[in-house]
Amino acid sequence: MDALVELVHAHRPFGGGPHFSGGTIGLAPIVRALHAGGRDDVLWDVLQEDTRPGYGATSWPRPTANPHGLTTVPEQWDLGHSKNHMILLQIEEWFHSGLVGIRRAPGSAGYSELLIDPRPVGGLTRAEGSYHTPYGVVSARWLREKGRFRLDVGLPPDTTAQVRVPTAGRKAQVAGDGAVFQGIRGDRATYGVASGRHGFVAYDGEGR
Repeated sequence: MDALVELVHAHRPFGGGPHFSGGTIGLAPIVRALHAGGRDDVLWDVLQEDTRPGYGATSWPRPTANPHGLTTVPEQWDLGHSKNHMILLQIEEWFHSGLVGIRRAPGSAGYSELLIDPRPVGGLTRAEGSYHTPYGVVSARWLREKGRFRLDVGLPPDTTAQVRVPTAGRKAQVAGDGAVFQGIRGDRATYGVASGRHGFVAYDGEGR
């Protein structure tokens, strides 16, 4: 993981950085590996970079290669060819599974068992998202405000989830019935929940 992070920071073909260098085939494994290794901070830093090659040079609010911005992702970082292409959009998967934290539980099938594990990064103060599973819509929304981290989760019928709340190693305050505290793992408090709506409020500790 340290070697991968070093490579991302070292790739600066046109200045600036950090940048991805995996190409269309390697980009998805890089994004997933950084997330699985707890280095969501690196993914966030890559998104902030507005030099080529990168999302900030083309599609985000302050692009250098395209001052008017794009609402889609181009085929190439230099804005050549198609201006509406999905081939480089692996970062969108991280928006759902990383920032918002909605994932299928490891080893499970069909989304009956879920994992809600949001990764607040940088100066981001809020994120929300939802996913349509075969059982219905699962949703998650979090807010950082006044030293607190609030997470609201909605689970469809006949599903369960493990919820990991960033707490700087403390327990969270839980709103609603049925959340079972399962322990502290690193800087996160872990809870088991069934279908329905659940709220968690925790101390907003600094961390990745």
